[in-house]
Order: sequence, then C-alpha cells, then structure tokens
Amino acid sequence: MRERRPMRPECQSCPVRRDGLCASASDAQLQALGTIKHPLWHVPAGGCVFAEGDGSEMVFIIRRGWAAASVFHENGRRQVLRFAMPGSMVGFETTADGCMPCTVEALTDLTACPIPRQSLMRFCQTAPELTLRMWSLLAAETISDWRLLGGLGTCTAAERIARLLFALCQRQLREAGGGVDEFALPISQTVIADATGLTSVHVCRTLKEMRAAGLLSFTKGRLRVMDWQRLAGLAEMTAAPAPCSAFLPPPPGLEPGTWYGGTWRSPSSRCHGSSPIGPS
Repeated sequence: MRERRPMRPECQSCPVRRDGLCASASDAQLQALGTIKHPLWHVPAGGCVFAEGDGSEMVFIIRRGWAAASVFHENGRRQVLRFAMPGSMVGFETTADGCMPCTVEALTDLTACPIPRQSLMRFCQTAPELTLRMWSLLAAETISDWRLLGGLGTCTAAERIARLLFALCQRQLREAGGGVDEFALPISQTVIADATGLTSVHVCRTLKEMRAAGLLSFTKGRLRVMDWQRLAGLAEMTAAPAPCSAFLPPPPGLEPGTWYGGTWRSPSSRCHGSSPIGPS
C-alpha cells in the first residue's frame, strides 16, 4: 500500500539537483518550480508510486531510492521495462486516454518529488533550457531501454544479465564521476529474471557462473565488478575481448574453454528458488 508522508521540498539541497531535471535551472527558475511542486512522497519498499491503468496527473522525480517500471502480460508474467534511480523521472508518459502505461514499484524505500504534469508543461514553455534537459533525460533513458530490450530475443542468458548489470553500473558510475568498482544493486534475482525474460533458476545459475568466472562478486544489495573488460565484452557494449584473456588466467576451478561465446559450461552449477543477490 502506498504511504505518503508530506515533507517540505528543499530544492536547493536536493540530492539530485546536479544530475536531475533541475540541473539546468537557474535559482530563480528553481524557486518558481518549487511553487508548483507538491509535498514529497515517501513510498516504502514494495509500495507503488502508481499502477498501470491509474489516471495519475503527476510526474515524479526520484530523489532517493530505486524503483522498477513494469507491465504484466496476459500469461501473468511480469516484464520489467526500466529501473529508476535518483534523478530519474517517471510518470511523464501516458496512454491516449491519459492512463499510466505501466506500474512503478519501489524496490527500496523511496522519496519522490511530485509535479503536476500540466503545470510542468506550462512551466517548460517559459524555460526552454529546462525543456531541452527533460527531453535529453527521456531520450537517454529510451536509448538505454532499447539496448536492454533489444537483446532479449538475440542474446544468451549471460549476455542479457551482463547488459543489465553493466547498464545499471554505468548509470551509477556517471553519477559518481568514475573510479568506482562497487555499486548498489538492491534487486532480487526474481527482478533480474523479470527484466531479462529468464527464470529465477536460470538467473541464479548464470550469476554463479559469472562469479566463478571472475567477472563479479556479490554481497547483499551490493555488486563489485572484478573485470570491466570482459563484462563489457559480454554485454556487447564494446568490442568483445578474447575469452579468458591472456592477462587474466581462469579463476581456480574454472577449466580453460568452459567460457565460450558468452556462456559458461559448469556441470556442478545447481540452484533452486530466487533470493536476494548475495553470497550463497
């Protein structure tokens, strides 16, 4: 159930002031924008910001926390379309009848800044630089979505998961300014499965194999990238390096040749169920 706790929006000290929609706004514009915002929303983990089919009139800027946008297919399976992080904007797109085309669920405790959609559009008419910033953010998210969803029908399980993890890490890397190898990953294997079109069992097995291959390591809610070059190659974000790079010997227990063409062959890998990412 959604829980809203009114809080006074302090725009000047907003944690996403530098990277979000308001990054290009002057102090005067920021003050004017503050007059059309509603009190901040607090949505607990598992709660909905809005649901598919709702007639929401708000656009939300995520200030803290993570959320997932998803739809349900007729067969009952969920498809995660997008992950929203601090600075992301959700709720801008609507269907022809004004309803929300997807559900946005809080993956962690979430703080969001709600702005009436029509008020925002009127405000943008007086602030073209803010309009350009908004379209730039939406275009960047759309391109990222295309890259992730475009691989569902052509990529192996390892490639799909690598694309997703690489993209989530890259978004955090840009915000941190580089030089970071450990990232927040507050999503379960079930959510990864829903985002990649795989089963939870397949995700669990593939993550174990990626960890055994020396690409990644996990603690609960955290991901550490051990080999950026191979992860990028597997995600097809850059030219793929040769399997088992000559500069990095295979990890202990991984025989040469078991990583090939973006898949690992490990008969000892076994996994059941879905649990939050972390040590087994």
